[in-house]
Order: sequence, then structure tokens, then C-alpha cells
Amino acid sequence: MKISFFIISLIILGFIIGEVEYLINPYLLLYSEQLNYLVIHGYYYEILTSIFVTNSFFDAAFNSISMYVIYLLFRSRAGWLEMAVFLVGGVVGNIFSLLYYPPLTLSAGASGGIFAVLSYYIFHDFLKEKEMGIYGLFYLFVIFMISDFIFPNVDMIAHIGGIASGITLGSAVSLKRDSG
Repeated sequence: MKISFFIISLIILGFIIGEVEYLINPYLLLYSEQLNYLVIHGYYYEILTSIFVTNSFFDAAFNSISMYVIYLLFRSRAGWLEMAVFLVGGVVGNIFSLLYYPPLTLSAGASGGIFAVLSYYIFHDFLKEKEMGIYGLFYLFVIFMISDFIFPNVDMIAHIGGIASGITLGSAVSLKRDSG
């Protein structure tokens, strides 16, 4: 199974859940997306559920397309490690958002995890001097700039957390493989 398609399936499922919650009662989203106030007061699970649950079609579509492009570039070659990188990046991005934004901030979406996966592959390749190298780093920078400064209501802090996670994990895997 190609892990990128599994992640896309989870993003679509999260959108469906977000839409159903919104149709039943819009306030339900406060308990599955990340409302910093609730996380601070013990609803820690929102750091994970908000990676997937959103009622924004644009967010779900853009994130699904982004994961598909990552698949086209890298073919899920990290296997299940790609899923781990995605989850770690999403969680770290959400923690960055929690620490940076005020308590009444509501955020949701998979982009922190997506940036983690993209930066993992690019940085891993950069260290291994494979296909993308310095052009991959430039590509990552351009994608970050486009998504964070052109599209409205984007959580740039979550993206930075995802990128930091991806670079850290890509470096760790490269160093472990070099030493082992």
C-alpha cells in the first residue's frame, strides 16, 4: 500500500467527519479541531484529531492534492516511516500553534504533517546528494512562501513546526543509515 494514498484517505475522511459535525451542530468542531483554550484545559486529543478533522473543502482538497504531488515526486519510498513523519510533523506543528497563538485560536488541517513529509524527503535527499538536492530546498521554500503568504487563514506556525520535524527526522534517518 502506498502510504501517501492512505494519508489522503485520512484527510478525506477527516473532511467528511468535519462536515457531518458541522451539519449536526457547528460547535462540535470545537471538540475535534484544535481550540487552544480547550487543549490548555485538558482536551489534549485535539492536537491529534485536528490534523485530520476540518470542515473546509479548500483545506482538504489542497492537502489531498499536496500529498498526491509528494507521492508523484517520492513514490512513498519511506514506507510506513512516511506516516510516522506525517503524524510527528502534524503534532509538532499543532504544539507550535498552541504555544504561539492565543487561547481562542481554532486551527485544523493536515498541512503541518504534509510539510513534515515534504521536508523529510527533500532534506534526506539533500544529505544523500540525490535527485533534488539544492533544488529541492528551493522548492520547499517556494511552496512555503506560496501557501503561507498567498492563501488566507493559513497556520504558518504549524508549517514551520512541520518543516522543523521533517528536517530533524530526515537528518536522523540519514545519519543513522550512514553510521549503521
